[in-house]
Amino acid sequence: MLAIVLGVLIVICGVLFLRMHAFLALFFGALAVAAATTSLSVSQSVLHRSTAAISGIEGNQITLTDIDEGLTKKPGGFYITFDPPGGEAKQEPRLIWVDRFEEEGEATKAYAAQEIPSDVDVTHARLVSQDTYREAQQLSGSSAINRVASALGSTFVKIGILIAMASIIGQCLLASGAAERIVYGIRHAMGERWTALAFVISSFVLAIPVFFDTVFFLMLPLAQAMAQRTGRDYLKYVLSIVVGGTLAHSLVPPTPGPLFVATELNVSIGAMILGGIGVGIWGVIAGYFYMLWANRTWQIPLRIEAQEAIAEEPNDEKDLPGFGFSILPIVIPIILLGLKTVSQTAFPSSSNEIWNTAISFLGDKNIALSIGALLALATLFCKPAMTWVGLSKSVQKALSEGGVVVLITCAGGAFGEMIRQTNIGAVIAESLPSSVGGTGLLVTAFMITAIIRVIQGSATVAMITAIGIVVPVAMQIGLPFHPVYLALAIGCGSKPLPWMNDSGFWVISRMSGFSEKETLKTFTVLLTIMGVVSFLATLVFAILFPLV
Repeated sequence: MLAIVLGVLIVICGVLFLRMHAFLALFFGALAVAAATTSLSVSQSVLHRSTAAISGIEGNQITLTDIDEGLTKKPGGFYITFDPPGGEAKQEPRLIWVDRFEEEGEATKAYAAQEIPSDVDVTHARLVSQDTYREAQQLSGSSAINRVASALGSTFVKIGILIAMASIIGQCLLASGAAERIVYGIRHAMGERWTALAFVISSFVLAIPVFFDTVFFLMLPLAQAMAQRTGRDYLKYVLSIVVGGTLAHSLVPPTPGPLFVATELNVSIGAMILGGIGVGIWGVIAGYFYMLWANRTWQIPLRIEAQEAIAEEPNDEKDLPGFGFSILPIVIPIILLGLKTVSQTAFPSSSNEIWNTAISFLGDKNIALSIGALLALATLFCKPAMTWVGLSKSVQKALSEGGVVVLITCAGGAFGEMIRQTNIGAVIAESLPSSVGGTGLLVTAFMITAIIRVIQGSATVAMITAIGIVVPVAMQIGLPFHPVYLALAIGCGSKPLPWMNDSGFWVISRMSGFSEKETLKTFTVLLTIMGVVSFLATLVFAILFPLV
């Protein structure tokens, strides 16, 4: 536990007080946790949820109880280990070969190839596969820096390509004018009366591949232009951008936070997208009504300094690409990911091999985002006067920005893995009351994320830190519902109470021309309401539709 406290303090103090880059804070936090963790804890973190207790041995028959879901019940090499609590094992682990497993009534028996000596004491004895045991021994013998480096690489395998492709999509949409076309198209379709709602939808769509601050920079000139034209409702137009954009930022991949959380919980990207939209829409509705109330209550004008903060005017609509062509890089990946999720859920045993192969390939998260990136490159290449050199520069800029995000996210993955290797999941699960179930864990996950968010400011860092604490506990006590709900609870927890230590707070305040007091009572309260309402929706859906 002290190792985790040390690591969390390094991350929070590094970001908050030393103004350290998030990558360095997470990296040094991970290294500190790894160095302070004993080899026994590392070994136990690998073995937990992958063993079975041995209640008796008779000849070559081994009676098993308390079987973890991670134990492989297939013929092969297995170790009998002895791990008495609070002391060292009196017997060395014994390697045996198991021919088969059989269910006999309520008992499960493993049949070894040879008789097991009668001197084996089954007290505190457990059965674990040879591969898992060797993995535990190898990992516990590794140095702290090697374990951190390995976890960094493992996280990159999971999310590196996704973030790179999402960065290319975002940059190309901005450079080609496709992002502006999407905003104009939605606004024209809904009419000027519903401009604020059009901004909500547009900012949500754009925030899927584009970072929220970039979406805000893009759409703020449009909000200011509308406020100048009407002479009122400036607060409504600004908050409408926030309402839509922050939903995608915390709940919908491939934004780094929800992408990382979904990956750590083995939730498919398609399921996370559908779940994020399903619960987030309730937060958006609540936020939308608060936005309307705030706009009626406080008349915040468009100030001169806010107008001067935006250097570029919106492009002329006639110079922008078509709406259908512009939105393809966003829509196509979502459709492909959704098709794979629906296909696996609704038709898990489909006999159409061609369809299964095609949807498995095209619906793969890396392939779907890569197709989106190619379509985004096409929108940029079709821009008048665009050259191969200009295209190359846009890709280079996208990868430069995306590379920093990849580093931060991978460092967060290493930090979470080092926390898991302390075997904290078993410790916390044993200390929790027996009445605490899945719903209690959702509340815990939400609160942990919210507290970390308030302390250090970054929503993404809060999600990355919280998942490292929550996942081991979830694996230990089990979940009575789909893990997507746990991912959504963490995403909702990253919304409440943004204040002066959050860079997004200052982006909204300075670019919009709001004072700190005005930003606190509008932006801060808005995100808090959205986070709480979205979390309540998550709780309700988890109870009514557990999906297991």
